[in-house]
Amino acid sequence: MYPLKFKHRLKPVLWGGEKISIFKGITSAQQCIGESWEISTVPNYVSVVANGEWQGKQLTELIEQHKGTIVGEKIYKKYNNNLPLLFKFIDTKDHCSVQVHPNDALAEQRHASPGKTEMWYVIAAEPDAVLISGFSKPISVKEYKKRVQENSLEEVLMHHHVQAGDVFFIPAGRIHAIGKGLLVAEIQQNSDITYRVYDYGRKNALNTSRELHTEEAVEALDFSILPENELKQATAHNNSSSIKLIDCEFFTVHLLNIHKNTQKDYRSLDSFVVYMCVQGRCEISQVLHNGEFRRTLLQQGESVLIPALMEAFEIIPDKKSEVTLLECYL
Repeated sequence: MYPLKFKHRLKPVLWGGEKISIFKGITSAQQCIGESWEISTVPNYVSVVANGEWQGKQLTELIEQHKGTIVGEKIYKKYNNNLPLLFKFIDTKDHCSVQVHPNDALAEQRHASPGKTEMWYVIAAEPDAVLISGFSKPISVKEYKKRVQENSLEEVLMHHHVQAGDVFFIPAGRIHAIGKGLLVAEIQQNSDITYRVYDYGRKNALNTSRELHTEEAVEALDFSILPENELKQATAHNNSSSIKLIDCEFFTVHLLNIHKNTQKDYRSLDSFVVYMCVQGRCEISQVLHNGEFRRTLLQQGESVLIPALMEAFEIIPDKKSEVTLLECYL
């Protein structure tokens, strides 16, 4: 077993920009890249291994062949050949649509799919950039439908000014949107189900309005108001080497600031681990059975999956600067 890197999947969208290519240090002829799908087993978007002996193989194929040694025994029993999480980088040159995702029960009933709880880590933010998370006041279903029809829904949405290092937890059911001028790392359940409820009156390339899912969203939406401290936590000025960002039933995420060689031991975890590199570069060093070392480079804008069987290794940061990683597991 060795750290698995994958071919990213770039997705051009109406609101996408140019920051992802710069952030990842790549060139692309595609315009308006809004998302880079890093690691996925969503149908039609299954990740393909980009390094080592398994280069060219699909992630679902690897899990089917190696089962719990890739994802963890308990995880394999529950999710079979699917990775339960999806990892993305997102760049917004314009506002994303206002949307909501169904929970597991509703998604299973309607789509035979998992629901979608997610989190955002803000990598970069332009001045006055905002995120929408939740309603600013309690509203009824009747008022919600009326405001959608009258294009006044924005008036009752909670807008949050953000900066690099901010973290947002978006449980299924919460209305939300990423504003323009943001580069974000997103970790979410393995689902691509979105109900769009408001789109700023925009037209697509065919000069038609994008489909809204007003009625479908009603049963999915949580109309309650949550305390402010449950919506956001800033980490930009926290110098701790490991900060727990999110710990929920679907994923646990830490922010790691590594400036010296760091030993990692996951023998008690029984889960795959994913690192998303949001700053700097490092090597993941493992000792092979013959006593030799294998080193895998991980740099800004890249993601890597550590198989569950690969329990212990060392992270060696670049000597010129510390590396910042999002560490995720179940």
